[in-house]
Amino acid sequence: LHVDLSDIFVDGDVGKDEILQAGDAIYVNRAPAYYIYGQVQRPGMYAIERGMTVAQAIAKAGGLTARGTERGLKLQRRNAVGEVETFEVKLDDAVRADDLLQVRESLF
Repeated sequence: LHVDLSDIFVDGDVGKDEILQAGDAIYVNRAPAYYIYGQVQRPGMYAIERGMTVAQAIAKAGGLTARGTERGLKLQRRNAVGEVETFEVKLDDAVRADDLLQVRESLF
């Protein structure tokens, strides 16, 4: 049985709430995450929030360093057959699970 807690707690759909019984086991999947490196204050892995944009992902990593630039942001993402594709992205583009964002250094 799969229960999406956001349906219950965010959307308020209490009809999807399940009653636990003795012996039931609960498994919680790893939160979807993205990775960010380069010219951000705190490079690393972060949980994705629903509807997260590149700008929000950078902010969650502490924002740009003094040398960082919003120009030329690169994103690596696996396609349907598992190959890694690299894109140049804008601040309002969506971030997906397992994306890798690179924030480049400004030349000036």
